[in-house]
Amino acid sequence: MNYGFWISGDLDRERLTTTLAGMVSLTPNDVDVADDGHNDRNWDAPVICTVAPLAGDFRWHLDVYLTELISSPPPEGAAAAWLAAGLQTAVAYQAQTARPSAFWLVGPDGKRTRARVYEEDAIDDEPEAYRIDAVEHPVTGLPGLAVAAIPEVIREHHMPTPVADRLRDELQPPLSEKARQVTVALRAWESMVTRLTEGWPPDGWYPAEYYREDLQIRDDLAAAVATLSDPARTETLAALAEVDERFVGATEDDGGVALAAEVGPVQPDRWWWRRVPRRLPWLDEPGP
Repeated sequence: MNYGFWISGDLDRERLTTTLAGMVSLTPNDVDVADDGHNDRNWDAPVICTVAPLAGDFRWHLDVYLTELISSPPPEGAAAAWLAAGLQTAVAYQAQTARPSAFWLVGPDGKRTRARVYEEDAIDDEPEAYRIDAVEHPVTGLPGLAVAAIPEVIREHHMPTPVADRLRDELQPPLSEKARQVTVALRAWESMVTRLTEGWPPDGWYPAEYYREDLQIRDDLAAAVATLSDPARTETLAALAEVDERFVGATEDDGGVALAAEVGPVQPDRWWWRRVPRRLPWLDEPGP
């Protein structure tokens, strides 16, 4: 098991060793901590931690390796929280590999928040530098950080789309360009509906602008389906009706008032533009 952690405060190596040992119920003698590039180490230790200095908003990077002797390694988030509490400093780790700037940041009180972190351009032989651009909630021990919503991670949290996938398999291959465009649009529409019914993962909120874009995708679907010929049109309409039924069941008709208040005029002549979730997901937007 490998972890990568970014540490905001000073590093007490003895305390780090003790904290890592306690995290996996071992003794400090079972933990090897050394600088990057230092080869005279206990490579047989169950826990091996390599530290490297950083510049900017983080002071150190920890590359932690747990060998197979650790039968039940903690999840990365739990390990970060343990370190933050033990070292009494904020600890960051990457939230997802698809977006390098997406991080989680855990304060010494154990509270976790999204963070947008940028790596600065390296200067000669200076250490790597990282800047915390924004966090969704204030972090203990790091005053003065910009607090703002970080919506870009939402689209990259993919939702299952079984109806659209089934339609793609049912349509006679190879798909025409029109049929391909319809299945792509249906997947996007079903993704939003699934996100709605599951409580707006990954973070429990959804921007009004994203919701407006999804309704425009539903517009595109209505136009595109009409251009299909049978039997593709009949099969697509049945799949679309299945997704629409879920959407109706999870929303209410307010005439488009709530969405218009956030993003401007809507198209209430189309029934989907009149419907909003019973709990508006943009009301839960994090930030100041």
